[in-house]
Amino acid sequence: MIKGNYDAPKIAVRVGNEVSNSTEYLFGVWKRCPASPILFDFYINDIFKGVRGVRVPGLTSRIPGLLFADDAVLLAESSAELQTALNTITEWSDTWEMAVNASK
Repeated sequence: MIKGNYDAPKIAVRVGNEVSNSTEYLFGVWKRCPASPILFDFYINDIFKGVRGVRVPGLTSRIPGLLFADDAVLLAESSAELQTALNTITEWSDTWEMAVNASK
């Protein structure tokens, strides 16, 4: 079912009684689809792979960052580590064709 929804889907625009020619829907997840948040979670889950992160007292693993919806916060112990982490995230986003807004 999921593959059927995302395998070369097509969309059209309706204005009043007029409907445009259909075109392929190439990017993103379907709005209002119950599976969309889960699919996005699978997609974004490895964004911090390769990011060193910070030590947190009481935890055995380093924390590379925090995710909420489509927002991410990188955690680093120095400005140099933060730049390295940002470079890693940029490389990931280029690979997966996802835009990153570092100024946000």
